[in-house]
Amino acid sequence: MAKHIATGTPTQVAHPARAALRTGVAYFGAAVLFLAAAIPLLQEYLGDYLPESWVAWLTGAVAFLVALSTLITRLMALAKAQDFLAKIGLGTGVEQEPEPIAGEFIADGPYEGFPVADAHEPTRSPDRDQQ
Repeated sequence: MAKHIATGTPTQVAHPARAALRTGVAYFGAAVLFLAAAIPLLQEYLGDYLPESWVAWLTGAVAFLVALSTLITRLMALAKAQDFLAKIGLGTGVEQEPEPIAGEFIADGPYEGFPVADAHEPTRSPDRDQQ
């Protein structure tokens, strides 16, 4: 598989809302799995010691952590935050990428700026070739 290199603005900076939304969705999925596993276990082992409202409090705490992580991701996508992160060695590194290879590039769409691939034989799965 060829490595395509695109220089320029990191996607976190170019589309900060998408970066934050992706993080929110990822943490939401983790939170749902956590709650689905933790609540039954906690009810079984600690149900006699906890008040009835503890499930609501736990769910609220997890929802708060999801929202907080989404907000932090959004703030980290700001250009000033990216500059700070680059200074402490946690930047995206896009400024260090080499210039694209000379040649024809895709002009628009989601792959804008990527090199146009040379003609080649279609890739086949080894499993498919044995059938």
